[in-house]
Amino acid sequence: MEKSFKKYIRNLGIISGALLVISVLMYLTLLKPWFNYVFPFVILYFFLISSFQHYKLIKSAKNNPRVFNTNYMAWFGIKLFSHLSFVIIYVLLDRSQALSFVLFFGFCYVVYTTYDVVSLSNTLRSGNVK
Repeated sequence: MEKSFKKYIRNLGIISGALLVISVLMYLTLLKPWFNYVFPFVILYFFLISSFQHYKLIKSAKNNPRVFNTNYMAWFGIKLFSHLSFVIIYVLLDRSQALSFVLFFGFCYVVYTTYDVVSLSNTLRSGNVK
């Protein structure tokens, strides 16, 4: 488990770094009026949530594989609720930047969720849970 988790964190860091560099380049050149200084914190938020969720799910699959599906659905619900709460709170606090924030957050959600599902699926199929 430790080796697969380290690989997951490394790849998640690469994805986060690439998103950070690409977003800074895009928002400081082409999309300058849409730039928001909270964007790097959104990437950090997704990194922390995704890594914590992955660790807990792998740990639950290791301890009791029959309970994994229930835990996965519970984590999916918790993650979705926390994301929705985060977006609503930010939009209510800063309505002037709401559209750019929601678009960036949605893009990050798609990227990180895709990586989470693919990585978790590969880890469980390979049997590296034990």
